[in-house]
Amino acid sequence: MTEIPRNSKKGIAGFDRSNYPQQSKLEPVGHESNSIEDNMRSFTAPRGHFLCIAAALVCLVPGIAWADGESTGGGESTPLTLPDLGTGIFSRLPLHVSASVRGGYDDNVNTTQFGKQDSWFTNASAILSYTLGTPRTNLTLSTTTGITYYFANVSNQYEPDLNLSLVLTHKASPRLSFTVNAFASYQTEPDFQYGLGTNRRNGNYFSTQDKFGVTYLWTPRFSTATSYTFGAVRYDDIATGLFEDRVENTIGNEFRFLLWPTTSLVGEYRFQVVSYAHEGGVIVPAMPAVFDINGVLVTPARPAVQLQRDSTTHFLLAGLDHAFSSRITISLRGGMEIRDYYDDPATGETTSPYFEGTVNYALGKDTTVAWTNRYGIEEGDVAFNPTRTTFRTGLQGTHRLASRISGTVSAYFTHDNYDSFTSGTTVNPSFTEDTVDISVSLRYAVTRYLGAEAGYNHGEVSSGTSLRDYSRNRIWAGLNFAF
Repeated sequence: MTEIPRNSKKGIAGFDRSNYPQQSKLEPVGHESNSIEDNMRSFTAPRGHFLCIAAALVCLVPGIAWADGESTGGGESTPLTLPDLGTGIFSRLPLHVSASVRGGYDDNVNTTQFGKQDSWFTNASAILSYTLGTPRTNLTLSTTTGITYYFANVSNQYEPDLNLSLVLTHKASPRLSFTVNAFASYQTEPDFQYGLGTNRRNGNYFSTQDKFGVTYLWTPRFSTATSYTFGAVRYDDIATGLFEDRVENTIGNEFRFLLWPTTSLVGEYRFQVVSYAHEGGVIVPAMPAVFDINGVLVTPARPAVQLQRDSTTHFLLAGLDHAFSSRITISLRGGMEIRDYYDDPATGETTSPYFEGTVNYALGKDTTVAWTNRYGIEEGDVAFNPTRTTFRTGLQGTHRLASRISGTVSAYFTHDNYDSFTSGTTVNPSFTEDTVDISVSLRYAVTRYLGAEAGYNHGEVSSGTSLRDYSRNRIWAGLNFAF
């Protein structure tokens, strides 16, 4: 089987020729074999001649007499490319285990502006990943189990870090395919990648983001992609969970037209329902009127402030997916979203532009970069301001600096515009907030299985409202075992 060069036009953007009708190779009409005697005539040669020919072939091409292209010696051998027999596309040992032990220092464990508390910490974690594939089905499963212990007497002294991710693709037929992309975690640290939960430590919480998709190719150029996305957040601490715990259900449908082999035009509609676990709960209790001894009103009565954040949202989007080459791909969506807070007549219906974009770049096997962006309406992460318009951008990269040294970097920036909130006599003004999180790590491979690691993380929140600003720095080092 002839291998296609990586820079060949046939390999651009992973272009799938199976989406186009192929011309079958037919035998000429009336082409039939002759009699049985004619077919067997070629096998009437003396047995000794046949054995001599076979021995000569083995001597001339020694590489084919050994598994996996291994040579019999006497110079370099070219690996033999065999056709895919459907037995799998990954290694014979798809199970990988990694364990790490680290120690470090945190200068603001409680992520507060005043009364900062620093602490040394130690961390132990294990990662188990499983990868399996066939010509029709690919599966990647990964799980992390870890715990961090802070030596100082801080809130949440034992910090869990548990997560599970699953990526599954299955091609049921040349036209029909299914995908699953699921992630779930139970942790304490804020998550800046998915934007679920608050931007500071508020106790342990569970979050999940799961997407299920079905793609069908109607014609060689037109296809549809239907998806369902489930998201959920739940905090152990009711003080935070009161305005954070929720479930998000989103259904969407893409209409895709293949303009060129490397470019698809996309029109998309999404419908989202957000349901809060404590909808109608009291955020601020009611206060009775206060009179002085003469019966003069001093403070008027104040009604209770309730949580009213359940909503429905319509997304009307258009965009494109384009591959500049087999290494660089881009996906863009833009349009508008219309959100209705049906339990809150004061907020009612709100409209905002919406945009999301992703760029993936693979510079060979040593460097990968992913850049994501999103702008639109998001759930409020404070008690009194239920709505905000948010811009998010995130950059993730990996690079092999040398044969033994590799590094990773991630940087996230978020800009929030919180809307003002009014309920009875309770008024909370609008404000803006910026969040930055940067992480850098290096790994040195001491042996094939043992590595030394070190890393640094900086997080910062700059807010227009008092008491929400904070800055945090963490540094750590440790050992990693991978096998």
